[in-house]
Amino acid sequence: MKRNSTNNCKYFLKRITLAIALSVIFCHFATAQDQSQPQGKSEATIELSYYKKADMTKTAVAIVKARIDKKFVPAKNAPVNFYVLHNNEQQLLSSVNTDNKGKAVIALQNGLPLDKDRSFTIVAKIENDSLYEDTEEKMHYKEASLTLNLNPHDTARLVTAKVTEIGKDGKEIPVKDAELKFYVQRLFGIMPAAEDNTITTDEKGEASFAFPKNIPGDTAGVITVVARMEDNDQFGNVEKSATTFWGIPLAIEKNSSQRALWEPHAPLPLIFIIATIFGGVWCTYFFIIFQLRKIKEGDDNV
Repeated sequence: MKRNSTNNCKYFLKRITLAIALSVIFCHFATAQDQSQPQGKSEATIELSYYKKADMTKTAVAIVKARIDKKFVPAKNAPVNFYVLHNNEQQLLSSVNTDNKGKAVIALQNGLPLDKDRSFTIVAKIENDSLYEDTEEKMHYKEASLTLNLNPHDTARLVTAKVTEIGKDGKEIPVKDAELKFYVQRLFGIMPAAEDNTITTDEKGEASFAFPKNIPGDTAGVITVVARMEDNDQFGNVEKSATTFWGIPLAIEKNSSQRALWEPHAPLPLIFIIATIFGGVWCTYFFIIFQLRKIKEGDDNV
């Protein structure tokens, strides 16, 4: 009886091994057949943006998406050529492949060629690629300057931002009716400084924002105030930041025995769940080893 059980087990293992081998061979054959068939190029789109950051660096960002299975998804490793328009001719700036999110970024130099309206034109293209159809996108912007003025000793905590541009005569002129948004810098990004954080510039190009008094800072009460002009039709995205002591100082409790994810001691339920998961995995290992030993002992007794 014991010998029949062992033979049945061996027969069962042989059937499983044969099924796995046939599946691998079939998948390999199907993949090779698909690769041998000519693949058409995917339709692609480019979304082009311009950013002037707080440190005065400038970047052009292209988001590339490809049409796959009737929907557009991020195009990975797509080659994007960036050009600047100068005297109606396109001059190559750089060639960059997109990342896993379909994003290609280049740094823009100071002193880009300008047209009569003191605007610059950047062109992003996908050209002669084996996977994606040819496509291009243009952006045409003026350069704006954003300044941020605040007095750390001002009890009213008034933040004043000013937007200007350079006119045809080379002089600085204010930008009216530009929407600015005010934020606070945090560790993993920025958050709105208030529920209504949008102010429009006046005829002087200025926008004043009353900073709230209940926003936490670091241990010294230092916070970073950020002003942004976002997706402006004329100037793109422009940012400026400044630090001040307007935040509520962060109180740090030493030698805390509280259990939390951000504390030295993890919560007990989390410890129990992790211990249960790892315990179940090791129990499975031991069970498999025990069963294999029983099979081996049965073979030895035959």
